[in-house]
Amino acid sequence: MPKIDFKKQVLPHVVAVVFFLVVTILFFSPMFFQNQVIQQNDVLQGVSSGQEIIEYRERTGEEALWTNSMFSGMPAYLINIKYQGEQIIHFFQDVYSFGLPRQAEVIFKSILSFYILLLVFGVRPYLAVAGAIAYGLGTFNIVSLEAGHIWKIEAIAYMPLVLAGIHLTYRGKLLWGTTLTALALALELNSNHLQITYYLLLTVIIYGIAMLVDAIRNKNIAPFFTRSLLLVLAAVLAVGVNFARIWNTYQYGQYSTRGPSALTQAESNNNEGLDRDYVFAYSLNIAETFTLFIPDFSGGASNRNIGMNSNLAELLQGANYNRQQIQNFVSNAPTYWGGKISTSGPTYAGAVMVFLFFVGCFFAPQTHRIWLIVATVFSIMLTWGKYFPSLNYLLYDLLPGYNKFRTVEMAMVIALLCIPLLGLLGLEHLLKSEWNKVTKKRFFLAAEIPLGLALLLLVFAGAFGFEGPSDNRFLAQQGGEMFLEAIQDDRADLLRGDAFRSMILSLLAGALIFFFKQGKFAYIWLAAGIVVLSTFDLWAVGKRFLTEEDYVRERNQFAAMTATEADEYIMQQNEQKARVLNLMNPFNDALTSYFHSSIGGYHGAKLGRYQDLIDYHLSEEISSVIQSLQQGNTDFSNINVLNMLNARYFKAGDARNAVIINEHALGNAWLVGNIQEVNNADDAIEALGVTDLSNTAIVNTTDFSLEQSSYSQQGSIRLTSYEPNELVYQVDLPAESFAVFSEIYYPEGWLAYIDNEPVEHLRVNYILRGLPIPAGEHTIRFKFKPQSYYIGSSVSLVCSILLSLMLIVSIAMSARNIKQEA
Repeated sequence: MPKIDFKKQVLPHVVAVVFFLVVTILFFSPMFFQNQVIQQNDVLQGVSSGQEIIEYRERTGEEALWTNSMFSGMPAYLINIKYQGEQIIHFFQDVYSFGLPRQAEVIFKSILSFYILLLVFGVRPYLAVAGAIAYGLGTFNIVSLEAGHIWKIEAIAYMPLVLAGIHLTYRGKLLWGTTLTALALALELNSNHLQITYYLLLTVIIYGIAMLVDAIRNKNIAPFFTRSLLLVLAAVLAVGVNFARIWNTYQYGQYSTRGPSALTQAESNNNEGLDRDYVFAYSLNIAETFTLFIPDFSGGASNRNIGMNSNLAELLQGANYNRQQIQNFVSNAPTYWGGKISTSGPTYAGAVMVFLFFVGCFFAPQTHRIWLIVATVFSIMLTWGKYFPSLNYLLYDLLPGYNKFRTVEMAMVIALLCIPLLGLLGLEHLLKSEWNKVTKKRFFLAAEIPLGLALLLLVFAGAFGFEGPSDNRFLAQQGGEMFLEAIQDDRADLLRGDAFRSMILSLLAGALIFFFKQGKFAYIWLAAGIVVLSTFDLWAVGKRFLTEEDYVRERNQFAAMTATEADEYIMQQNEQKARVLNLMNPFNDALTSYFHSSIGGYHGAKLGRYQDLIDYHLSEEISSVIQSLQQGNTDFSNINVLNMLNARYFKAGDARNAVIINEHALGNAWLVGNIQEVNNADDAIEALGVTDLSNTAIVNTTDFSLEQSSYSQQGSIRLTSYEPNELVYQVDLPAESFAVFSEIYYPEGWLAYIDNEPVEHLRVNYILRGLPIPAGEHTIRFKFKPQSYYIGSSVSLVCSILLSLMLIVSIAMSARNIKQEA
């Protein structure tokens, strides 16, 4: 048997994993010891939007690839779909999660992945623990978790693991490097957060360029291309594992708000992608970059509890407010003064990690030093968005795919990965360097940068303006100027306090390194000290944004999904699956989708044509409905688009009397006598507001053609069977007729049948389905059978099996090598 030095080769990793588990359990202690969970708004919205899909799966064992619960109907690909072959990748996810609860395991996986990355880059285990904790407990993760962005954190968690596999391959560990890359990238892609994966790709490109330059410099071109080819094969396999998901996402993207607009008069200058102002709405102003080092540089979150010792509290006390009033004000004070509309917290990398980053700039190996600095600076410039238009507007226009993502501050994930990686690499090489005059000089120079920065911010904090995005509303109030002045003084105090905090933490980290190099204590104590500092640093700041108030009893997590009197009444009445419009913020609400087929919803990528309806008609019509109700008027004959979408129920509250029935809704399907031909999408959407849609269907003749322009309106059509993937209608017609179905037209998968014979259906009224029907009694059937799901699932299953075999071979080969070495 091979001789394994347990103390050196096994124990450090056991200690590290146990420490990670302990930190995770304690950080989320209410989850483990009080049976509580984090109340996450986006999770509530996600569960609500997927409820119809889940119920269908439980009832039939099949997947509902379409759902009518949101935005009048849309593919379910990005909501809640399971694919063949995913059981294998889910097995790897479960093993890697150590059985932790979902809300905690994503943080644990982030920590563990970064630990593996640091080991692969040659950092010793106990030092690697410090960087791993910083990466996992970074405020970007914690704030995202509190909001419910689970899949975003999942994608962030696998980023280091993908980079570890790539680096292992370029180090010449071909079998395990390729296997780890394929597995990690498969997990990354399965997280289905394309924006994070996009930033990972940018990071890998920068890293790859550095490796190519290094190969050219060292005349190792052939090995470089051999290893690169293996990595390409690993990427192909990872894509294959997720082929169905990727195919569906790409296909749907062409019809979503991320794809080209159907309208030639769209305001965007681009044929594809999101509007530029929308993309750059959440940009960090340049000064806000300091939040990487000073968490409260910009005030932290939009609203914070600043305590009874604050300037605001003192002002209110002087104005004779009572204690309860003062507590109400200071517990929700508008502290943020950065460049965004609002924020839930800063992108804090950790004072200790930023200090070590500057150490890395002087001591890390040159190849890695350069690419990590370049990647860090590049990602920071991306987060500046509209505040650095010369670069970012150019990238928006030229960089493939870049205009399909919003919230550019998310690019900071690159810097949050590179800062601790360079920091720990630099520290590792500093510790192994000779402690001579040159080394000391470089160390002190590296330390002076963050310490000097913290000192300058501490001394000159008052030089900033501290104007926040919500300040104007206070100026309109009596005494608003004094109120605002007190708030701005509190913002300055927050900056000073955290500048002092970061300076002290940096000093302590620097002192530990200095005295270790002076021979004052052993390596284990240095590593323990850095781990303690890093853990305290990120833990304390993270707890500012994930507090006890964010937890609820598990049984109360989905209390908001309890049917109200209004919901119960609608469900009792609504046998024909008519749609419901929640008049309270309909297009940022998925809770209605839990019980009903909703006009609105909550999703980051709705159908592009539906967004056009919102922009051109629905927003105005909803305002008209609200105004009519305020005037006591229930005649809704003038809301053409809502009526064609079969919005039969308006919900203005939770009580029974808050439900208003719209008698003018056109129903699930209706017969029209006339066809109005238009030449383009612009004319089609304009015509919706001025056409009698109960009698006329609008057809764009550029895309579809009909042999006649008039039909009989006599006869009947009614919905007889409803499933998300299949709709069945019965018709009885004395003459040939044309039916309009209040269902969203989507060309990739919906098939139409008359008496089980396939027929072509049309897009009418800009977004609905239409079908000419011969005279007589017929059964009309619509089935959703997208090839992208069925063929893609088969490919995914085969590739998942290949990935499993690859992992088994890697383990077997490693075991054989260990035996041979013995």
